[in-house]
Amino acid sequence: MKEQAMKWRWDQGRLDYLRFENIRSIAQCCYNLNGVNLKQSEDILRPSLERATMLTFAPKHYKVWRNYGRVFECAMIATDLGGRLTITDIGKRLAENVEWTVDEYIAAIIPRFAYPYPAFQDYTASLAPVFPFCVIIRYLLASLRAGKSANITVEDVFSILIGNTVQGTESLDSLAQLRPTNIKPQGDEERQVREMLIFLSQTNFLKWSAGTLFLDIEADDTESITQIEALATPILRTRESVPQAEILSSATLQSDTIQVIPTLTTRETSLDIMFTEGKRFRTEHLRIERSPQLRKLYFSQAPKPYKCDMCAGNMQTRYPWTDNILELHHLLPLSSSLTITTKGTSLADVVTLCPNCHRSIHVFYKNWLNSEKVNDFRTPSEAFNIYNTAKQQVQP
Repeated sequence: MKEQAMKWRWDQGRLDYLRFENIRSIAQCCYNLNGVNLKQSEDILRPSLERATMLTFAPKHYKVWRNYGRVFECAMIATDLGGRLTITDIGKRLAENVEWTVDEYIAAIIPRFAYPYPAFQDYTASLAPVFPFCVIIRYLLASLRAGKSANITVEDVFSILIGNTVQGTESLDSLAQLRPTNIKPQGDEERQVREMLIFLSQTNFLKWSAGTLFLDIEADDTESITQIEALATPILRTRESVPQAEILSSATLQSDTIQVIPTLTTRETSLDIMFTEGKRFRTEHLRIERSPQLRKLYFSQAPKPYKCDMCAGNMQTRYPWTDNILELHHLLPLSSSLTITTKGTSLADVVTLCPNCHRSIHVFYKNWLNSEKVNDFRTPSEAFNIYNTAKQQVQP
């Protein structure tokens, strides 16, 4: 008899609060307030959280923890232990290490987040765990290796993954053999799983577009495929019976369980060395800009003729023997992921540059960051301002 499918859940309607830049700000607030009494009459969390994130934690007549505690727990940042705010190891890492990127953060979540999840009322420690993020990523890898389209929709998650009671420990070969079932989402299940996929798509190697999650690597990038498969291997351990203790235990970071972040080697060239000076953020930035899926998405929506945002050159006119040599440039701070929405990856923070202008802006960034003695832009507005400063200095 087939095992009953595990219910996949997520804290729906909280996407803004689960964007990486806000998760980091929330973690920093929890770190500063670690140990405070959540049962006191004053809502001690609200002032610092709203100031740090610029978000409203509505409604005002409820304490923040009552309506948003599950956000902190799903993000593995903090929990309520004995009535006191208690930060996790993952929350501490986010707060203490400003160089911890979105890829590193979600890489820590992927092999640890398991159903039944202790933030929800149906938590039972004795049930065999299901690792949804591992399931999704391993299925995408299996599809890529089998020569299929490496993408998945919400409907696929229910029909193929949940319907076949996949747990996340299966081999890629077995996942490639899965067939659709008649399992469909009921009620708010569709929205919960959709927002879970969008949260996951903040990583460098995944993209969300038109209701579909895409694995954003090439089939011949064997090194990245191997690394992503290792990343999506569940961390198996004895689960705690007390929900709050399980959240703290699952979010524990040890040196032997820190996951390797995919290098996406096919996105780098020998020229990158002179523009990055070995800086990790700059290399990661270049990898985002060389995303095959992001390029397809951008140019499928961009109006023609395509032009360089800095020199305004029309590359197809200048080089009529070429199709499209423009490159994408990501304007946001390098530790930030591409902005995601319910509709898809936002293109508002991406511009097209000709190869010369693209290399020149990275030289400008390198010089500016070195002069300021910082490794990264500190805010989105700072990044936009520095880009525009360089753009205004371009000579005709």
